[in-house]
Amino acid sequence: MAEMLPALIALDLDGTLLNSQGQIRADSLAALTRARAAGVRIMLVTGRHHIMARPFHQQLPGLPAICCNGACLYDFAGNRALAASGLAPGLAQALADWCAAHQLHMLLYVDDAMIASAANAHVAGLQTWAGQLPPAIAPDIRVGKIGTAIEQAACIWKIVASHPDPAILQLAMAQMPADLHKHLSCEWSWHNRVDMVAAGNSKGARLAAYCASQGIPASRVMAFGDQHNDISMLRWAAMGVAMGNAADQVKASAWRVTGSNDEGGIAALLRDVLYN
Repeated sequence: MAEMLPALIALDLDGTLLNSQGQIRADSLAALTRARAAGVRIMLVTGRHHIMARPFHQQLPGLPAICCNGACLYDFAGNRALAASGLAPGLAQALADWCAAHQLHMLLYVDDAMIASAANAHVAGLQTWAGQLPPAIAPDIRVGKIGTAIEQAACIWKIVASHPDPAILQLAMAQMPADLHKHLSCEWSWHNRVDMVAAGNSKGARLAAYCASQGIPASRVMAFGDQHNDISMLRWAAMGVAMGNAADQVKASAWRVTGSNDEGGIAALLRDVLYN
């Protein structure tokens, strides 16, 4: 076994811990269970709403999860946010108006629900997946009026803007007014989706704050990710690991590159680094 295990392993979900079928591979789960038995803390760090992360947290319970690209530190045991930095209602409405003006699809993350501006294949896929879960943990994902949802929400975690044509979304993002953009942290979470949270939020920032509260230095943190919204935590953690399916910019930000999420990359890296 390595001379010094990491104190904490932080894991992105989609494209990292989850394979292309949206499941945690058995070899990943076994490797992480072994690490946890050796005293390593395991933490989920995701762009997902906490209602979408809960089913996977049940497989790796214990620590709270960082959700919505750092906008929320969520305690599943207590069903509450331990730390939160949401979008102000006025800012969220201005952002929604901007998205509508550019004909971008919106997915609004509020409280304990996700509200879509219109039905599309992505939303239908999420709803199908949710419908397969036990009712007690099935996420509330529905089409509704974004303005009404903003008015009624106690906390607005995130807005996801998307378009079937990534070039159109890229052009819209390039043209976002500076007085709107300065209040936001915008990160690409998929080839045609941009996650927008309140400025200052990121996976890396929230992970750093949590680790500081636990007395864990960056030198003792290992983090796995695959998308641009993972770069902040891969750069902060001393052992930032990019998946083999990650974009080149993500790989360039990492300490190591491992196999893809469908090739057992997490288990292989942990075996090679921690147990050889």
